[in-house]
Amino acid sequence: MYSLSFEKVDEANEQVGSKALNLIKMKRKNLPIPDGFVIQTEALKRYIEWNGIDRQTDNIHERILYGEIPIEIETDLIEAFQNLKRAYRSVAVRSSSGAEDLEGASFAGQYETYLNVKSAEDFLSKVKACWASFFTERVEQYTQNMYADFDEISMAVVVQGLIQSEVSGVIFSQNPVTHNTKEIMINASYGLGEAIVSGLVTPDVYLVNKQTFEVEKEKGLKEVKIIPLVEGVEEIETTEDEQQRFCLTNEKIVELAEITKEVEALYQHPVDIEFGIQDDQVYLLQAREITTLAEDNKLTPFQKDISLSFDDMEEFWILNDTSFSHAVSPLYASFIIPAFSEGTASSFQKLKFIFDRLNLKVYKGHIYTRTEPFQGDFNKRIQEHKELMESIYPILAKRMNQIIKEQFLPYYNKLDSFTQENLNLQRGKEILQGLADFYKTAYDLHFDIVMPQMSLNTIVEEYYKNLTNKKSGHDVYELLTGKMNKSLETDQQLSRLALTVKRDSELTEIFQEECTENSLKKLGENKAGKSFVTELDTFLKQFGYRSVISHDFVGEIWLENPLHALSIIQGYVKDSYNFDENFEQTVKKREQNYKEFLAQIEDSKHKEEFKKYYEWALDASVIRDDHHFYIDAMLDAKARLFLLKLGHLLVNHQVFLVKEDIFFLYLDELESLLENPVDMTKLIEKRKEEQVEHEQTSNLPRYFGTPEPTQLKEAEKYMGAIEENDANSENSIKGLASSSGTYTGKVKVISTTKEFYKLEKGDVLVCKTTTPLWTTLFQTAGAVITDAGGILSHSAIIAREYEIPAVVGTKISTNKLKDGDMVTVDGTNGIVTLLTE
Repeated sequence: MYSLSFEKVDEANEQVGSKALNLIKMKRKNLPIPDGFVIQTEALKRYIEWNGIDRQTDNIHERILYGEIPIEIETDLIEAFQNLKRAYRSVAVRSSSGAEDLEGASFAGQYETYLNVKSAEDFLSKVKACWASFFTERVEQYTQNMYADFDEISMAVVVQGLIQSEVSGVIFSQNPVTHNTKEIMINASYGLGEAIVSGLVTPDVYLVNKQTFEVEKEKGLKEVKIIPLVEGVEEIETTEDEQQRFCLTNEKIVELAEITKEVEALYQHPVDIEFGIQDDQVYLLQAREITTLAEDNKLTPFQKDISLSFDDMEEFWILNDTSFSHAVSPLYASFIIPAFSEGTASSFQKLKFIFDRLNLKVYKGHIYTRTEPFQGDFNKRIQEHKELMESIYPILAKRMNQIIKEQFLPYYNKLDSFTQENLNLQRGKEILQGLADFYKTAYDLHFDIVMPQMSLNTIVEEYYKNLTNKKSGHDVYELLTGKMNKSLETDQQLSRLALTVKRDSELTEIFQEECTENSLKKLGENKAGKSFVTELDTFLKQFGYRSVISHDFVGEIWLENPLHALSIIQGYVKDSYNFDENFEQTVKKREQNYKEFLAQIEDSKHKEEFKKYYEWALDASVIRDDHHFYIDAMLDAKARLFLLKLGHLLVNHQVFLVKEDIFFLYLDELESLLENPVDMTKLIEKRKEEQVEHEQTSNLPRYFGTPEPTQLKEAEKYMGAIEENDANSENSIKGLASSSGTYTGKVKVISTTKEFYKLEKGDVLVCKTTTPLWTTLFQTAGAVITDAGGILSHSAIIAREYEIPAVVGTKISTNKLKDGDMVTVDGTNGIVTLLTE
């Protein structure tokens, strides 16, 4: 039998093509699919054989179009056609090929579709036309471009009862423009759907929120519509009334959205759907996975485990652009995601924390975070946590330093020695696996260090809020400034190197020009320059484990290229900045403010309680930057140097072209290549292109799922507001008040470390977020505005250290503001005002 009704097709049948299988899959779930049948691929093969067609002939398309259908096929097809015609006035005839859903392919419009077919003679003619369409030049070229094996692809045909659509359209379960998975896009117009599919009309566009079903509408011109005639179809102009009104009611939009969610849940994947509406009844005419938006279906189990799946998106995952402001490399994702999950599970258990673990996963190269709450007796857990924390609050900084000394520094020494080894593949794999294991240990210890400090800060903030009767206790962080940490110490040493330059006229002259390799050469040509280079080398050996791209392996570290440090020193030379003097003023101001605050407190008992927790918090205030220096930054830097050594080894084995290519492999791929080296250059090039696309992706979903208000509030403390503030206007941006004061100045939008040179004294620094590497800009900036971050983010903390106003977590500052804009930054109230000329 060459034809099969939808009811009789096995879902494993590969001879009916993707389009048919999708329709059958939905029909069996009682979704509104018109009846139909499928002409299996064997019919085309038999037809070619019967007509003696050589598949290599030049006129294969014509031979198929005008060939003779064998009698056994013709009889079978006409019987199926007539049975379907008993329920429908006419049918639609569509090609159905396995190539239509090739990974990364989108074959929409590449094959033929025929509507309003009524006679048996016309029906057979249209079947041959569908078969012939497979052999047109455009399809052959398309399949070759998509790496399809042309000889292996066969053509089935779907025959379906035609829906006499008054309105039709296409639905995307994931916004194809912004890739927002929380938004459905519906394109709709009058008449049969071919008008939209073929691009004849500008349709109405409806954006539907999947959770709330709120609708945004944009009216299209809907210039023409296709209607069925006695024979064939006709394209006619729409009336002015039709053009001026929306073609879908709100009720029908919601109904379509609900059906779309059902289809998406069935596929467990983003889908696009063609629909028609006849007599107010919705019918689904086609559906397929959105392969061009989808995750790679060939991901290994390890890669799937660290990637955000469609199922995951039903839960609350938040974009972590505070810690990971960029698209991370595959290899870094391979290390950091398991390390976070296993590390937090271990440390949270030891600390009796109110969460079980903190999960990370990657989506389009960007890191999303999800917390798993504690599942046991919550009140008991809180009490245990409180008792444990009280015992370690007084020694948090001392405890951190001991962990670093006993756990991290010895491993770094080992890793340095591994990097110097003459590696072979087996030895390289052993060290690699040990490094991945140490990352899990490192992040267990990482959270063992930082979580108690966060708890302590919360207590101090609550005390401050109660003592001052303020709605927020954020102002207390102004009293935790002026404590030397590794970020400030780095700046101090850079400032002192700048003073060395300024004391010598020849050195000063060298630093007047842009810092290049030529600058290094000039420094080596005189006595003062050589002495300076010696000082710089000493500095880099201690402070050079900073990457130009934090939280990744891909960026150079200062130790590899001293020009990064030299360019910062150059800025200090030009600005005449004296770190020691400014730091001394910060300490004095903090001490004075603290003294004045204590004088206002009349309740001696509460005053003593606050003083106790405050002194512990001040002592522990170094933790954020010191742990980043020794753990986050140094571990990634040391790992980078070893991985580059491994990359060099694989270059020698012809795996890829340059050692830095190693960062575009996942860990499981890298381990496999160390067992069996093979050429990966094509995959690496593809991954590099994807990395650029991921980095340029705009409008990433801020979060997935439907969070509770308490979840959003807790996340906001560390990551800033989740959504753009409703209070924003054309000339005003609202964020979080993070460092008090008001400043008016000229905007400089800084995207990467390569643009640090743009910031001039007194400019307002506008960026996505900052890491300790960016600390050097704060002595130049007059104020800071960021897209991401909360009151405990690096940007907020360092702005308070440098006593400059800061508004963080605006979400939109880097898009709304541009270089040269004049703004007033109100860090006390969290408002940025764009000043008109």
